[in-house]
Amino acid sequence: MARLFTFKKPILITVGALLVVTLGFIFLRSTTREVGVIDVNAVPSHSYKETSYQAYLNDHPQLFPNRTLSPVMALEGERVLMRQDSQATYAIEIPVRGFYNVVIEVEDSSPNLLSNRFSMTVNGEFPFDEAAALELPVRWLIPTSTFPLDRYGNEINPIATKEPGLSPTVLFDPTGLHASPLKIFLEAGTQSIKIHHIQGEYTVGALRLEPVETTIDYAAYEALHANQNQPNQTLTIGAESLFAKTNPSTRLMSLRDPSATRYDTQNLLLNTIDGWSFRHGNNTLIYQVNVPETGLYHLSFKYRQNYLMQMPVFREIRINGDIPFEEMRYVPFHYSNNFTTMTLGEEDPYLFYLEAGTQEISIRVVLEPYRNSYVQIVSVMEEMTALSLQIKRLTGNTQDRYRNWRLAEFIPDVEERIQRWIDILEEMENGLSTYSQDENPGELTHLNIARQHLTRLISDIDDIPNQMTLLADGDSSAAQLLGTMAQILLENGLDIESMYLVGDAPMPRTRANVFVNAWESTKRFFLSFNNQNYAVIEADDETLEIWVNYPRQYVEIMQQIIDQTFTPETGIKVQLSIMPDENKLILANAANRGPDIALGVNHWVPYEFAIRGAALDLRDFEGYEEMVSRFAPGVMIPYAFEDGMFGLPLTQNFWVTFYRSDIMDSLDLPVPDTWNDVVEILPELQRFGMNYFQPIAFFGGFKPFVATIPFIHQFGGELYSNDGMQTLLNSDANIDGIRLMTELFTIYDMPKQVPNFYNHFRTGLLPIGISDLATYLQLTIAAPEIAGRWNIAPHPGVMNEDGEVVRYAASGAQSIIILESTEKPDESWLFLDWFLSTEVQVDFAYRLQTANGTEFLWNTANLEAFRQLPLPADHIDVILAQWEFAIEASRIPGAYMVERELSNAWNKIVFDDANPRITLDNAVRIANREILYRMEEFGYVRNNEILRPYPVPTINNIEDWLRGRNRD
Repeated sequence: MARLFTFKKPILITVGALLVVTLGFIFLRSTTREVGVIDVNAVPSHSYKETSYQAYLNDHPQLFPNRTLSPVMALEGERVLMRQDSQATYAIEIPVRGFYNVVIEVEDSSPNLLSNRFSMTVNGEFPFDEAAALELPVRWLIPTSTFPLDRYGNEINPIATKEPGLSPTVLFDPTGLHASPLKIFLEAGTQSIKIHHIQGEYTVGALRLEPVETTIDYAAYEALHANQNQPNQTLTIGAESLFAKTNPSTRLMSLRDPSATRYDTQNLLLNTIDGWSFRHGNNTLIYQVNVPETGLYHLSFKYRQNYLMQMPVFREIRINGDIPFEEMRYVPFHYSNNFTTMTLGEEDPYLFYLEAGTQEISIRVVLEPYRNSYVQIVSVMEEMTALSLQIKRLTGNTQDRYRNWRLAEFIPDVEERIQRWIDILEEMENGLSTYSQDENPGELTHLNIARQHLTRLISDIDDIPNQMTLLADGDSSAAQLLGTMAQILLENGLDIESMYLVGDAPMPRTRANVFVNAWESTKRFFLSFNNQNYAVIEADDETLEIWVNYPRQYVEIMQQIIDQTFTPETGIKVQLSIMPDENKLILANAANRGPDIALGVNHWVPYEFAIRGAALDLRDFEGYEEMVSRFAPGVMIPYAFEDGMFGLPLTQNFWVTFYRSDIMDSLDLPVPDTWNDVVEILPELQRFGMNYFQPIAFFGGFKPFVATIPFIHQFGGELYSNDGMQTLLNSDANIDGIRLMTELFTIYDMPKQVPNFYNHFRTGLLPIGISDLATYLQLTIAAPEIAGRWNIAPHPGVMNEDGEVVRYAASGAQSIIILESTEKPDESWLFLDWFLSTEVQVDFAYRLQTANGTEFLWNTANLEAFRQLPLPADHIDVILAQWEFAIEASRIPGAYMVERELSNAWNKIVFDDANPRITLDNAVRIANREILYRMEEFGYVRNNEILRPYPVPTINNIEDWLRGRNRD
């Protein structure tokens, strides 16, 4: 048998050391499923490509019948309301075999922003992979007559509404990688088409098969309209005149440019499509244009495209639902860091025939020019991951610069693979460069660097095991660079300020001259000294003053809802101000300059105010018990102090298990339910060079309570004694939890430092782990290459004596408090009761995402409101189930020292191999000294004598705080 490696230089090894190494190797191999010769090819495939849509198109004869067919529904003459587990079946007689486009009549009835999704089968089978998850786009209508204004005269994005009634919907590839409508191939005879509900709520009516869309080229189009004249007309269509959109997140923004179609020196006017919200495949803008005279017109755009560096983005242009000629299928908008004007056709401009009256012009994001590159990148990434796992299995994931690995003998085609990747990337780079107007497009840098990494690897094949950071490990590896490139190709932003229809007339001026720009800049400079928009200014005696610790986008919508609903209903005026600095809130309150309410402060802030007598006790207000019933009891712990409750949760985090379903299935591993289950799957994960992520690895030297308290409370431990005068870190229950917390990183070899779980999760190096809302949003929005390949499950826990899995995990986020200095306590409470109600929280979440995008998820702490958020139903169920075990660390004077010493204990046990009990005994001694010192500062202890006990809120007694005063 060939040797796997040789030493690069002589190394002296004692017989004893050699024996230890040998025994250690035998022990390590015994923990895996195999012993003996390593089969490096027995690596699970992470690719689940079966029949892609492109392969489906290639595998069928190119037959295109020229007729429209209408089927007979199973429920003839009826509409079908599609909800959970719903389906609709259509039977249709096909006279001529061939490809057809599918058109379905749909009416959206869902109350949220989730896209309607369904699967489609033909005769009981998916015709292609993409048919397993298709989307039914909705037209969102924009009220453009007048935009809503905030109280300072600035325009706010209007709330779009769904187009009512059944409307015919053509099916497209949901990724936008195929620009043309989806085609299905049907044999002659009776065929059955069935759609199965996946997500949303919608009504389907008739389904019909239409001839495959065909388009003539511009030469034929020009000849067809050769007898038409160019009217002496010029029409300017501002971006703000948007009629409809298919993505509710697409929004308008204010461009401070005096040449814009709408501009005001002082106030912000909506006048430009925000390109970041108009970047995903199939996103469509629809404009209704009143054409004054029939004839031929040039079509121009004033745009800015600085999203792809020196590379174009592509848009499809349709007029009244049809592509006028083939050249409009992929219109390139080249890179421009400033707004520029482009006439379609450029040097030889196209002429568009438009009839007088209302015409519809639509602009759709298409990604097809980048489709082949994207598919190749994803394929190469998967092959890189597979090779990486082979190498790690072969070497035991060992890096040793003194070893010369004889890699080619065990993976004979390794050099061939890498060379093929280099050739693919080089060819891809050359091909993509042809789209650019620059010789070396900056956006292709990732491809270039990835190719350089592979070139370095192929120069010394046997050294690849020591150079895995160049292949697939780490943020700068070739695989990660390709992942970033794949994401870039799927996000093609384009800012649009205006369109122009120009007949036989001069083009309007699209830029302001230098003198106008200078004059406007000067005026705005002096006006800025008087700009008090959402600034912290003293309110009058009749106005409720609220400081908000959120960005302007949140505050604008909050103020809008308040002015439209709360103030008219109650007569209470409210002034919102953006909080300058959360840390200055205490100082402002001490100077008697604080607000009535602080909204959006961190969940630990209410306690700091309460212990200093700076917050109001909410248990004194009528309706308190009903109010707190809206939240998970465990998140109320930080707000409890003495005999009162001094804050309420506004938003709530969640820590759940994220897992790559494709990898876990390929390894035949279950998603762990308990920590014992986690330990059981670790050897198999590590056998393939993968591992499990625990959040402690994310934090640096200091491990906060958010990462450590699950191991305290899941084992039945508590942080403090009942009187609050000492910590119980060294209790038996806590030692059991802390022992597991450390052994996961010592005995079971979980990674001790992971700065970015998201990146490692995407590449498959950490295919499972615990993380929170931030990771959820990243994966939902910025990881299209693994869409549908990941899921979430509850946090792992510990099974108790009753057979229940205890999953306590931190859930604190932002909160809201009423300051003690307020002169309007009843009005403040009335506002809290209104704003934290289910109806208002759902309304705010809906408006926030509609105006600013789906990434602006409002993770409300109101449990009933959270259930109505636009998230997949199965994910909501998982999060709500986890929130039944939501918990936060109790707050006492000196709690920060307990948190610090628990962190120090972990570091000492893991890195210094310290004895857990001795380490915790020392931690308790140090923490108790600080607790008593702080207790004396706040009047609970004098000269080491306890004057009065400190009531510690815990998950076991928090119900006492959740009851109002003077009630049974």
